[in-house]
Amino acid sequence: MQPENRPGDQKRSFIEDARRGQIVAATIATIAEIGYAKASFVQIAQRAGISPGLITYHFAKREELMKQVMLTVHDSMDRALTARSESADGYVTALRSLIEGFVHYCAEYPAELIAISQIAAAARDAEAARTWSEEQNERTLTELEDMFREGQACGELREFAPRVMAVSVIAAMEAAPAELMARPDTDVTRYAKELADLFELAVRRA
Repeated sequence: MQPENRPGDQKRSFIEDARRGQIVAATIATIAEIGYAKASFVQIAQRAGISPGLITYHFAKREELMKQVMLTVHDSMDRALTARSESADGYVTALRSLIEGFVHYCAEYPAELIAISQIAAAARDAEAARTWSEEQNERTLTELEDMFREGQACGELREFAPRVMAVSVIAAMEAAPAELMARPDTDVTRYAKELADLFELAVRRA
């Protein structure tokens, strides 16, 4: 039985949240090291220094744990990107903050990016996580489209197809984790700046 399902409990305790966080962190590290397919409850428990039964106490199914990993990483990423974009004073600046922030997040949290990419590509035991990821990706595309349309409406951005540009930006960002992992000596700050420069030139009004 999971803690949130116990009669009389309104929400999880601090200790339960901390334990769930420990399990999620161990899951991320395990997937990054040995791959999604081999990341069993036994392997995750060994890394966390707990019993497999304690994992099933908090996550009855592997699928539930994998979805929580997705939620946790995306929440962490959202906080990091929001912190960078809070001072944006225009649409171009906001776009640069998004791109540069994502690249730096990838460099700082490689295991998290490996974990969610493998979960999203999983053929089984991750349907809920994959569905949530697909919905999240579509929301991100829609938000980026809306931002481009608003920037065009106020005259800051040139005319272009917002959907095409949004898809292109997301695709370029999604290529960053593999590039940084394949080339660990990459100058992350320069990579982030170059990518942001590329799309700034693509969207801004001349």
